[in-house]
Amino acid sequence: MYANYFGLKEPSFSITPDPQYLFLSDQHREALAHLVYGAGENGGFVLLTGEVGTGKTTVCRAFLEQLPEHVDLALILHPALSATELLRTICEEFRIPLLEEDRTAKRLVDRLHRYLLEAHAQGRRPVLMIDESQDLSPRVLEQIRLLTNLETPKHKLLQIFLVGQPELRDMLHNPGLRQLNQRITARYHLNPFSAQDTAAYVQHRLAVAGVDRPLFTRAALRQLHRQSKGVPRLINIFCDRALLGACVTRSPMVTRRILDQAVAEVQYGHSWRKAARSGRWAALAAGLLVVALGAGWGYWEYAGRPEPPPYLASLLGLEAPPEPPSPEPETAPALDEEPGRIALAKAVADERIGDLLADGELLTARDTALRLLLQKWSVELGQLAGREACARLSTFGLECELDRGGWSRVRDYNLPVLLRLQDKDGQEGWAALVALGENDGTLQLPKGTETLSLAALDGLWTGDYLLVWQPPPVGGTVIRPGSSGEAVRWLRHLLTQVPGLDFKDDGSNKFDLNVEKAVRRFQTQAGLEVDGLAGPRTLIRLATAVDMPGLPKLTGKD
Repeated sequence: MYANYFGLKEPSFSITPDPQYLFLSDQHREALAHLVYGAGENGGFVLLTGEVGTGKTTVCRAFLEQLPEHVDLALILHPALSATELLRTICEEFRIPLLEEDRTAKRLVDRLHRYLLEAHAQGRRPVLMIDESQDLSPRVLEQIRLLTNLETPKHKLLQIFLVGQPELRDMLHNPGLRQLNQRITARYHLNPFSAQDTAAYVQHRLAVAGVDRPLFTRAALRQLHRQSKGVPRLINIFCDRALLGACVTRSPMVTRRILDQAVAEVQYGHSWRKAARSGRWAALAAGLLVVALGAGWGYWEYAGRPEPPPYLASLLGLEAPPEPPSPEPETAPALDEEPGRIALAKAVADERIGDLLADGELLTARDTALRLLLQKWSVELGQLAGREACARLSTFGLECELDRGGWSRVRDYNLPVLLRLQDKDGQEGWAALVALGENDGTLQLPKGTETLSLAALDGLWTGDYLLVWQPPPVGGTVIRPGSSGEAVRWLRHLLTQVPGLDFKDDGSNKFDLNVEKAVRRFQTQAGLEVDGLAGPRTLIRLATAVDMPGLPKLTGKD
């Protein structure tokens, strides 16, 4: 809306890390230099920390774009895993073939060691980068440290980058992690922008979007820095809302008054102007109430003080006349049996879950649960015998995607998923969720299906789940602006079928601006992160939105 008003080619303050809007302040350049230096070191750890929204992802993306051709990257974005699961994920990221029996940490480390030795012999340099590293447990961090022991007599075989919030620094000062802390060869902590950097950042993003003139007054920029405290993500959010406010009020620039209103709308859900209007209406209502009470009192006095009506008696502090007693019911009311029924149902559910746990039915290995889920995709169990299932799904045109959320998010994807479960003793396992009702879910277990209430499952589910989905028939799992080919043609065809999206396909095979805008509209419509990239989550939601043939449904909705 405001883009056309100000002459911008697009809204310029999206919170997604768009590479074309890359802005490196002096400290961001220094942080990047530390990463580049660390990459040239002989093994060990590189540490990058910063508060939420200070630009860690921006720096990492700039670093990854500078990696030379001989570097092999394993990027972990969701590290809330056990030590064994993290090792398996690292192997999968490095595309190391795994066997069914590769379940223990030792076997996975052996596989990784062989791969690192082969990469070293070929002159390649494996790099492991873990984002959100503050979510790693001390036990998992210690397992990661042990990976730096994989070495030749002269060279470390793996370079590791840890990226996270300030809590990560605090964790590393724990005496139990002192060995890891001593192996960090380069570290940098990102601070928020200075006032000068905030102003330069705003003007940079406006210039990239096609406007070189200032759109914020100096007073507005000073207030922006004070309110955002120099955090880039907050700057983006406040600027986006302030430009919209300037557009609505037909102001040629964002003033401090408009910026204050934008901050109030973001932080409190309403503007200060609306609050002021609400206050005036409240005062007017209070005045009318006083007038009404005065009129009621006058009439009561004039009428010779009859018994006042109940509403006036309560407001004036008088004793209202007693109301006539209610007739006694002929029969006593029935006792409320609902709490008893709920307690009984819960006891039955808990007992059933206890039986399933005792039988080993619920907490199965991930590959076992995945093979049960693959029945919904008409993939026979025997077809994956002896193989690591998730790594081999591409044979059948399928992919795995690990995600985290609640029942509503799972319901939106509308595909069967694997739930990661954990019992009260901390034992973990997986179960295939193949149907989801309003209040219950059906699991496909080794001995058959079992329907349990969502309330009962909540006591076991960690919130993590694994999706199996069907990527584009050609190309990778992410289709980007500027891409071309059959994958883009396939994406265009899907976009034309989304109800209410109003996208017209001209038969092109290019990911142009019209396609990007359509993807962003769909992401907004679907409640996804709006980044204009057709990645796994966007493609999954597209497939279910157009009811692609052959997709197994989790729920009965269309």
